Amino acid sequence: MMCQKLVLLLLPGAVAWTAVTKGISTESHRLSAATASESASIPEIPQLRGAEFSAQEAGSSGLPNWARTLLATAAVFLAVVSSPRAASAQSNVNIYMGQGCFWHVQHEVVKQEANDLSRQAAEVSALSGYAGGNEVGGKGEVCYHNMAMAPDYGRMGHTEVVNVSVPEEKVADFAKAYFDAAARYPFGRADPQDRGTEYRSAIGIPGGMDGPIFKAVEASNAGRFELLRGQGNDADTVGTKKVWVYDSNQFPFHQAEIYHQFHDDMLERYSEKYHSLKKLLVSQGTIQKVACPEMGF
Repeated sequence: MMCQKLVLLLLPGAVAWTAVTKGISTESHRLSAATASESASIPEIPQLRGAEFSAQEAGSSGLPNWARTLLATAAVFLAVVSSPRAASAQSNVNIYMGQGCFWHVQHEVVKQEANDLSRQAAEVSALSGYAGGNEVGGKGEVCYHNMAMAPDYGRMGHTEVVNVSVPEEKVADFAKAYFDAAARYPFGRADPQDRGTEYRSAIGIPGGMDGPIFKAVEASNAGRFELLRGQGNDADTVGTKKVWVYDSNQFPFHQAEIYHQFHDDMLERYSEKYHSLKKLLVSQGTIQKVACPEMGF
């Protein structure tokens, strides 16, 4: 059945996006004209302050044009490769987390991207999808329940999850937030009325329980839940204090349909800035169209 809730959970504040702009003109750091015209609240990606300053210095030094160009290019390169954001991107790891309805989980993970990683709108990576099943469709598709006879994620043993790309050193923080949320709810998730294997608690990491970052996940759990090796098409976990741990190489993430991205939960209503992330991330290719029916509820 569709994601549902019994009670209204008030979440603290809306996701706020801020951007630092210096008034320089750069095609590579602006949003598409269509997106910007529809929502002035969607921020641009922050500019490289160091690169801008160095280029201005070179322009006022009296050097020949070729030398100024060379210095400006070098300044941009050094600013990019030496910035903390660029360095952390090199060690990013994809993990996915499931804990009931993915609409609610995606909202929580996006908030953490903004608060803990200072990500701007265009940098959000949390996407709803499916994982943990032993089957996929003939074209590799994994689809939501539908009337078009497209491969159904529940029948193929998958559960609803949210995939996010984080610096490896931040995996423990995201895992802790996941376990903290599960421990806060009496039945292990915000929407215990959604019963079935499609809503089981799950974490997917490279290598699973044998992988290099499992120790960080285990430490964040701090013995609160029983961590089980996911075999695919595993049982529901509601009320059991169990979490399936999947090897994301063996059980990869399958992005859900576009209409499932940045969706309101059944009783929770999220901000327009949050909803606008869908159009932005589609326009820049972060969200891809999948080979499944787009029902759009």
